[in-house]
Amino acid sequence: MNFVTVAQFDNMPLAYIAKGRLEAEGIPCFIADENLVQADWFYSLAVGGIKVQVEEEFVARARAVLDTDYSASLPDSEDELEA
Repeated sequence: MNFVTVAQFDNMPLAYIAKGRLEAEGIPCFIADENLVQADWFYSLAVGGIKVQVEEEFVARARAVLDTDYSASLPDSEDELEA
């Protein structure tokens, strides 16, 4: 099985948000190099950050999901949240 990196991050929360988004769409994925980067932040530059990886067959779909911007659908204020 070949795995492809579809996103790279310099912090774990963003990597886990991306992972969760992919999993919500039914795309199996995993995070690589998180422990190495956690152990010493300077390794992040050497290994290319924390990577979200998927199998080759899911690459196009995963990139499309991660490239989708949902910010326009968010409410502008707390009043809209309550409605």
